Amino acid sequence: MSQMLTNNKILAVSREDENMRAAIKLLESKGYDVFFETSVFQAIATNTASKIDVIILDIDDFDLKELEFLDIVKKTNPNLFILISFSNSNREKANKYLERGADCYILKPFYLSELVAMISHFSDRISQSGSGLNGSPETNKTIDNLALRIAQEINNPLTTISGQLQLRLSGMDSSNPDYHVYGSLEEETQRIAETVRSLVTFAQPREPDRQVVDFNDILRDVICSFKDAEQEKKVQIVESLDKDLQMIMADKEQIALACRNIIDNSTRAIGGTGRVEIVTKMGANNNIKATFFDSGRGIPSDAIERVFDPFFVVNDEERGMGIGLCVSHDIIKRHGGSLTVKSQKDKGTIFQLVLPIETI
Repeated sequence: MSQMLTNNKILAVSREDENMRAAIKLLESKGYDVFFETSVFQAIATNTASKIDVIILDIDDFDLKELEFLDIVKKTNPNLFILISFSNSNREKANKYLERGADCYILKPFYLSELVAMISHFSDRISQSGSGLNGSPETNKTIDNLALRIAQEINNPLTTISGQLQLRLSGMDSSNPDYHVYGSLEEETQRIAETVRSLVTFAQPREPDRQVVDFNDILRDVICSFKDAEQEKKVQIVESLDKDLQMIMADKEQIALACRNIIDNSTRAIGGTGRVEIVTKMGANNNIKATFFDSGRGIPSDAIERVFDPFFVVNDEERGMGIGLCVSHDIIKRHGGSLTVKSQKDKGTIFQLVLPIETI
């Protein structure tokens, strides 16, 4: 368990938002020194006087003319971390704030644990490096912001497209010749959505919120969704899960995303008729192991070392952006485990995931 941080000062700027008030109470209980203001003018004074580290700004309550607030507070502390929150109807306004210098965003209504995780991750980066980022702070911040803006720009139209497709499918008989077409399109929108989620995770990594979980149960849920989606593509997913697999301490959501990315990569590698085999078993060194084998064309030997690099593409026709595997690798590493790959051209690829069994 990470040590509670008590030195970071947080300024919440909002007017009437119960979600924010609840978040303030939770942050205070975690040991943060939290200030609360209802006007940007008073917030400027508090930021200067108290040397704030993090500002949470609810932009639903403020006009675009108050964008200058970001310029002013950034001048007092160039390393200030600014997180904006907003409802779905204010996405266009949010873009303006991100362009003006806000570091990241969280969509309302948000889970309190999600907000705390984002603040905690920023605090960890500050305490570890002093500057908040590895390498060049300016470069990394630009990359993070760009990734989040791209994700947001994709999500907006994607939500509309997915909604329209689902609406048409709900009112259409499965015997209709267009049913399969709309179904395939909806499946592809969900694949894009998954890539966007990986992109956000890549740009805003957070420490795992560990709880006692059954890895097999997580894997079954992920496999079930793929079996439904891949039925028409003739990709057979076969699992052999060790019924005696021990429980582990892990972040259920993150582990599910890691497994989903691996399986998605495997099904795309097949590109038609094929087989994905998934096996779990107890390891020899107080850990659990999961092996993912696909019958795809394999990965060239000169590319195997770069599989976990973000945005690396093995083959345009077989495998998409490598960000999914990069995110999976990072998640497993944050859990104290490992993710490795072996492949032989024209014979398939094997990913092996290892997670420690911590004291429960």
